[in-house]
Amino acid sequence: MSHESLLRSFESIPTHVNQNAYLIHRGRFMNALIKISVGETVYLMDIQQGRIANLTRKMPLFQTADLVIAASDEAWNALWERFPKAGWHDLFALHKRGVMRIEGESQVLFTHLQYIKDVLNTPRHFHGV
Repeated sequence: MSHESLLRSFESIPTHVNQNAYLIHRGRFMNALIKISVGETVYLMDIQQGRIANLTRKMPLFQTADLVIAASDEAWNALWERFPKAGWHDLFALHKRGVMRIEGESQVLFTHLQYIKDVLNTPRHFHGV
């Protein structure tokens, strides 16, 4: 996928998550700001009670966040394949490979790990390569 296609796929996440009662229920206790980089493009995802309240590219220069997840275009492409290859299938696999960075409040990450994985995997089900 081109960078622009990746961005379109990423920007579709709020619509799909906010229409998914299961995901909303799973994340109902999550309230967090997550900075997510798709290649060089940085987003701020505001999650409130399992819903994505806002996803924006425009943010203050020193915007704080509970988590920062940054990955190359190659990593997002691989993660969102319909059937990802071994070692490219999961956030931690990508981190271990050195193509994804995960930083921030570990309590937020591990408390809501499956929800975060499910949210970030949403494009796989709708835009898989």
